[in-house]
Amino acid sequence: MASDNERCSSLTNVFDHKASPLTNGSPFLRLHLDRPRLVRNRGVQACEQCRSRKIKCDRSKPHCRCCSMYGRPCAYRPNAVDRKQNKTAVGNANSKGMCISTRPLNQQSSRGSEKQTIQLNQVGHLEASDNVRLRYFSSSSWVAGLEEPHISTCDSHDTPFPALNGRKQPSGSSPQTSSDFIYLAEVEQLVSWYAKYCHFWFPLVDCDRVIAAVHEQRNQGTSKPGALALIAAICYTATRSIEASWNSNSWFSLPSSFWEEVKIQLLAESGYPSRPNLNTVRVAFFLAIPSMAEGHSHPDPSCVSILVRAAQSLGLHREPLSFQLSAQDAEASRVIWWSVRGLDITYAISHGLPPLIHSATTDVRFVDSGYASEHKLFTAVAQTTAMLSKTLHHIYSVSQPTFHDIKKLEEEADKIHTELSKNHNIHMDPMKRFVAMSRLMCSSKVMIILHQPYLRTSQWPQDSRQKALNSCQDYISSFVTAATDKSLAPYRWVLGHFDVIHACAIILQDLIQNYHSPESNSLRDAVNICFSTFSEAYHPIWTQLESLRSKAWTANGWPVNSQGREIIESDASLADYDPLFTSFLWEELLV
Repeated sequence: MASDNERCSSLTNVFDHKASPLTNGSPFLRLHLDRPRLVRNRGVQACEQCRSRKIKCDRSKPHCRCCSMYGRPCAYRPNAVDRKQNKTAVGNANSKGMCISTRPLNQQSSRGSEKQTIQLNQVGHLEASDNVRLRYFSSSSWVAGLEEPHISTCDSHDTPFPALNGRKQPSGSSPQTSSDFIYLAEVEQLVSWYAKYCHFWFPLVDCDRVIAAVHEQRNQGTSKPGALALIAAICYTATRSIEASWNSNSWFSLPSSFWEEVKIQLLAESGYPSRPNLNTVRVAFFLAIPSMAEGHSHPDPSCVSILVRAAQSLGLHREPLSFQLSAQDAEASRVIWWSVRGLDITYAISHGLPPLIHSATTDVRFVDSGYASEHKLFTAVAQTTAMLSKTLHHIYSVSQPTFHDIKKLEEEADKIHTELSKNHNIHMDPMKRFVAMSRLMCSSKVMIILHQPYLRTSQWPQDSRQKALNSCQDYISSFVTAATDKSLAPYRWVLGHFDVIHACAIILQDLIQNYHSPESNSLRDAVNICFSTFSEAYHPIWTQLESLRSKAWTANGWPVNSQGREIIESDASLADYDPLFTSFLWEELLV
């Protein structure tokens, strides 16, 4: 059989082609839906961009000065006077005997209707962003349409995989199929790395069973459907984790891009998404993990939406005991479902979009963490996911929240926060310390999302500001500690799923709106820690966040550096970093 070095070289060369269609433009159009507009007694004069950023608008048309300066799309709402004139015109037409059909559109004459543009007079508006995606404001859910198969296999003349057909091949012969990677010695090492440093975050697999599947494929040339794709997905995740740990002495020979290509190819060969099974759903989850990253300007909902549909088609959204499964299989099913649901909620919050899964459509119980460290963090993720789902439904949906709703959510969030923030001991081993800090960040995220509307409306409960700011400071403290502690370096890939930028931006927005507050000095210290810890190389958005910091420093009379003086006049706000903050009309909210 060929040596590992020869096999690595041949496999790497094979994947030196263009990226999979999966990474290109999404075939989906996702509809963004917000709360309905309330009736205003006065006409709106400022443009939409200036209104959302709460800055002065010179009301120039077709583009105001601020939007022209920063290259933003500039649009104005129709005034109440204009709407009244339109109604008057219709009434005059009726009085003059003009025929205006009241029949439904599908009952009217079809002559020329196929190419005719229909002007919809509706609450909200449909906008095109980047000439590709459509966003619909003021409704209740979203729709995605698949134009073509999302994952496609390579053409027969471009089949990239070497193979052994499950049998050892003489040295020097050319491999032919995708199962060949299983003979690499580093496969077991990567699975072991995943079991040690990633499994506690996503305990989707039984690592012992994965190792058994590796040996089964090597010895017998057979494996369960989707098992090879799952092994490749685990190797990909482990490789990314090793790369994120900043370890210069990387022992693996193949880059993460190789494993990503193998994973995508094997997933398509396994019949996903038309014929999903538990293994391929697990693989699709690993494939969709990058969608959890916050701050993406062009989110692609394809992976997430297909994954949710595939999981539902397998009945994972129902309590597994309803299917008379064993206790072990039922627990594995719950882990998969709560992983998928957590991904859906994180994606929705990251990009200001409604979640796909409604809490009323599932009855799956929480995962029983017991005393296992590997489930401690995952249980926290499940609890906070359920809490965030309720928050999005009762506060960030089309229904108007009441003080009763807010109070009920606060009581539940406080209970979760108290439970997840305890047992934080600096003398724990590295993994337990990281799990404790991560649990605290999960609960702090819930408090931030629940209380941050105080920045948008004065009608929010008075204590929300202090709770939100305290949670932001706790979040920043835990994140900075985990990022700078060398003993926690192997867990930095998991840490990358949290977002300290959001917490920092909320504090800066508060410093702008509530300047010279008693908490301003401690808030300034928290922001300075972030900027001194995370350089531009860590995340380029910190350079953009400098404009918001300069505005906050100027509002409080603190000295600003020379670069900051040039951008004080910018229209930067929290809306640039938090889609959830800017997606809803909080200034018109009536609690």
